[in-house]
Amino acid sequence: MKRLFPLLFACLPLMAAAQDDKNDSTDPRYLAGAVTYSTDGKVEFTHDIKAATLSKEQIFSLMKDWAEKRFRPDGKLSSKVVYTNAATGDIAAAAEEYIVFNSSALSLDRTRIYYQLLMHIGEGDCHLTMTRIRYWYDENRDGGQRYTAEEWIGDDMALNKKKTKLAPICGKFRKGTIQLKDELFHSAAVALGQQLLSQAGAAAPVQPAPAPQAVAPQTVPAAPLTPATPLNASAELKETTVDLLPANLEEVAANGRLTLTAANGEEIELKAACWGGFGKLFSKSVAYLLLDESRIAATALMEQSDTYKISFYTAGQTQPCVVVECKKSMAQKMSAADLESLHIQADASKSYTMYMGEVQRALLR
Repeated sequence: MKRLFPLLFACLPLMAAAQDDKNDSTDPRYLAGAVTYSTDGKVEFTHDIKAATLSKEQIFSLMKDWAEKRFRPDGKLSSKVVYTNAATGDIAAAAEEYIVFNSSALSLDRTRIYYQLLMHIGEGDCHLTMTRIRYWYDENRDGGQRYTAEEWIGDDMALNKKKTKLAPICGKFRKGTIQLKDELFHSAAVALGQQLLSQAGAAAPVQPAPAPQAVAPQTVPAAPLTPATPLNASAELKETTVDLLPANLEEVAANGRLTLTAANGEEIELKAACWGGFGKLFSKSVAYLLLDESRIAATALMEQSDTYKISFYTAGQTQPCVVVECKKSMAQKMSAADLESLHIQADASKSYTMYMGEVQRALLR
C-alpha cells in the first residue's frame, strides 16, 4: 500500500479539514485508552498478523520485502530498514515522515514524526511494535519545537479534563499519530495478503458478479464440468487433485449452489461470488473465499473454524459434485480499494475478508 496518509490530508480544503477535525474530536478511537504504553512507560503501539500455515522463513522474507519498500529515503526525509536477522526473525526500521494537519494555498501545518517499527516473526505470526515516537513541529520557525510522544499525546495533555474530547493542539498530534499507526499496521497486513495472493497467481482481472460482492479469479486450469450434466446419485465422492477439478466451479455455483461447512457440521449457503479460485503458495495448493463482512453468520463461522469444507452442487442436485477440504491459513481484512489494487472489483461501501485455506483434500463425484 502506498504511503497515502500525508497526501490525503494535503489534498483536503481548509474548511473541509477544519470540519473533519471538529467531527473527530469526540471520536472514541482517539480518546481514553487509545494511546498504549510499554512496561517502562513509553508510548508503544502493537499489532499481530497471523498466517497460521506459513513458516517463520516465509513470513520473514515477505515482511522484509515490504519493509524495504515502505521505509526508504524521500527527499530530506530519511527512513530505512536498519536491522534484519533471519535467524531470530527480527526486522527493525527507523522512520522519518510528515503528518499533515492542514494544508491550503496560504498555509501548511505539519510535523515531522520519528519512530521505530520493530517486527518479530515466528512460526505463523508477525508481531509489530511502533515505538520511540518523537516530533519536530514548526521546523521553519526559529528551529521549531521538539516533543516526545510521552510528554505530548498522553491523556493528560491531548484530552480535555473530562477525557471526552481531543485538546486543540496536542489533540491533533494524538489523532495524527493514531491514524498513522492504523495506516502502518494495515499496510503491513495488506502487503502480506497482497504478496501471498500475487504469488498464488490471483491477480488476473475478473468481471464482477451481479451481486455487489467481489469476484476473485480462477487460477488453475482444468477440464470443464457442464452444470446441466446429470449426476449419478449412487456415485461416490472420490479423492482427486486440485488440477483435475473443473475449471468452471464459479459457473457451477452460480447455476446450482455453494455451501460452507464448519468442522462442527454447521453449514451455510454462500453466493457464487464468494468463490475466489485456487492458487499455489510455496508449492502448496490453496483456495480463496472472499466474504462480505455484513454476512455475519458466514464470517463468524470462518472466524471460529480452523478447518472447513467448500461444497459445489450442480443445478437440481442434493449431493455435492465437488468438495474442497481446507485448513485456514490466513484471514485478511480488505477494503474495496485493497481489492481493486489486486484487480478485483468490489463495492466501496462494504468491507471484506479474504480467507486463504491450504487444500487438505479435493473430492470429485
